[in-house]
Amino acid sequence: MRSRRRLTALGALAGLAGALAVVVPASPALAHGGFTYPATRTYACYVDAREGSGGGDLQPTNPACADALEQGGSYPFWNWFGNLISNANGQHRDVVPDGKLCGPTQQFDGFTQARSDWPTTTLRSGADITFLHNAWAQHPGRFDQYITKDGWDPSQPLTWDDLEPEPFDTVTDPPLRGGGEQGAEYYWDTTLPEKSGYHVIYSIWTRSDSPEAFYNCSDVIFTGGAQTAEDGGGTTAATGAQYALR
Repeated sequence: MRSRRRLTALGALAGLAGALAVVVPASPALAHGGFTYPATRTYACYVDAREGSGGGDLQPTNPACADALEQGGSYPFWNWFGNLISNANGQHRDVVPDGKLCGPTQQFDGFTQARSDWPTTTLRSGADITFLHNAWAQHPGRFDQYITKDGWDPSQPLTWDDLEPEPFDTVTDPPLRGGGEQGAEYYWDTTLPEKSGYHVIYSIWTRSDSPEAFYNCSDVIFTGGAQTAEDGGGTTAATGAQYALR
């Protein structure tokens, strides 16, 4: 693998299963998945909130994550891997309205806030990296990754028109392995687009065995120049959490 992120000081993440049993109500849409690299907005805020608590209840230190918790409660944090629409049926632009791309259901409204202080992952423009997507529940399907256009305005709600018209990365039924940051994970190599500064990678995971689809935003900072797997990682602007590539 050419790249891999490690978030430091994850604290008591081993207690996640027990916490889920207590905090998250039973639902058929609890466990599915989301990117751990580059971290989805929901996952990054979950990690931030757990680190801030020292292993207890959620206490985000990132201001955007703290506002999301105040607005929507703890459910989307503990259920960071369940940002989905169960009956999307491939009609993504019809079922996800502008302004709701990062949280298409009411439970995830707090993660649609238009602001630029979400936790970010630092990436090198045009780099060859390995995407890591947690697989709490394994489903066949296609992953499409879009990137925001040059000049998009993060102070405005994210819309479909803010994204480049075609995905820069698409993969169907990628390989699966155990031992990921949060257990089993899908992984695949990709080449990042040539971008600079703050952008959002928008991911759509369309199941092929169900009308369900998952929608996630990963906030990233692009730096210039080519990157190799040995070049190292970056630091989130908002939380100071360290990332490393390997």
